[in-house]
Formats: sequence, C-alpha cells, structure tokens
Amino acid sequence: MSTEDAAYLIAHEAGIKIDKYLTDEQVDRVRGLHSQMKTTASPAVVARRSTTPKSTAKSIRQIRFPDRFIATSALLSAGKLTEAQEMAKVYPILYVLENSMREVIKRVMSDASGADWWNTELTTSKLRDVHALSAKRMKSERSWHQRRGSHPIDYVDLDDLGQIIIGKAPMYFPAVIQEEVDWFRNFMKELAPSRNVVCHMNPLEQINVDAVKISHHRWEGAIRKWVEALP
Repeated sequence: MSTEDAAYLIAHEAGIKIDKYLTDEQVDRVRGLHSQMKTTASPAVVARRSTTPKSTAKSIRQIRFPDRFIATSALLSAGKLTEAQEMAKVYPILYVLENSMREVIKRVMSDASGADWWNTELTTSKLRDVHALSAKRMKSERSWHQRRGSHPIDYVDLDDLGQIIIGKAPMYFPAVIQEEVDWFRNFMKELAPSRNVVCHMNPLEQINVDAVKISHHRWEGAIRKWVEALP
C-alpha cells in the first residue's frame, strides 16, 4: 500500500467523507483496501508488552493501529507507542485541511489567471520565495521514489499556502473565505505550530489536539456556503 493510499484509508476510517476530495477511482480503491483490512486484521490492541519469551519481553513492546498496522520496537516505551496511536487520529484532520486549502487555491487561481497561474501570479517577494521553494524541492526529488505530487503547490507547506492566500487576498476575501484577512492570519498562526509538531513526528497535548479539530471545523465553515460557487 502506498503512503498516499494509507493516508486516504486513515481518513476514511476516521469518518471523513473522502468522496468530497478524491476521484471515483481513488474512492473505490480506498474502500477496497478497507474491505481487505477488515477481513485480514485482528482486533486493535492498545500498547502492551509483547508475548515473547522472557529473555526479550522486557525490551519489546507492541502497538496495533486499528485494522491495519502493527509496530514493535526494542527502543520505544509504551508511552511513545501510545503517542503514535493518538497522533494517528490527528494526522487525517491535518491532511484533509491542508489539501482542502490547496484545492481552494488551485481552483480560485486557475479560474482568475489561467492554468499557468503558478508561474505568472507568484511575483511579489514572499510569493517568489514560495515558487522558488517548490522548484528546489521538485529538483531535489529522488528519481527512484514516487513524486510528491502532480502540481508545484504539492511541494510547499501549510505556511506557504497561507502566504498565497494572504498575498492574493482580494481573490479570496470575502468572495470565497467569508471572513476578514486578519481572521485568516490568526487562524494560520494557531494551526501551523500544531501541524509542524505532528508532521515532525512529535505528540500534541490534548488542548492542541482539540484546537486542530476546531480549526478544521472553522475552515469548513468559512467555505461551506461558497463551495458550490468555487470554480
């Protein structure tokens, strides 16, 4: 299973309506993977000591992620493995939110400036930096590994997406995002640190997990009434 499909599967099992964001072919593939996992996997088990011989039982711990993945480690504590299980619930929210933001940007910019907007519209100093970062990352990709994405916007981070929206504010406020630019700046300031913690493989405290969920709800609310009007 590819990393991309694994992420889609996590989102699907978390109750996220993946058909809003994926093609019919992708949705069918994820649902097929879900069915396969249900028939082959054993029930989820919270982090515990492995039932290995006494000589190794003290050093090997095991955690099972629901229906799909088992991790054991001679180095990680039960607490660290439990953190992994808890953060697996947060990652799909961030994944969906960040890629929803990418989709909004691509639709708005393409409609306003044409298919080549990435090269023609990122002209101010900060947006030129975003363009240069994407180009650098695309150039440094390993030839033997899958590509990060099909569009240059897939090679930049959440902060960079915020720079595009703020840099092109007249295209987004209030026509698409029914809030003030200052609201969006604060929204990004609150969300970005939590995103960076999780995506650099560190745990969030519960108060920040709750904040991520609220941020996703706020983002959905900001575009819900206008989603049908998006290009």
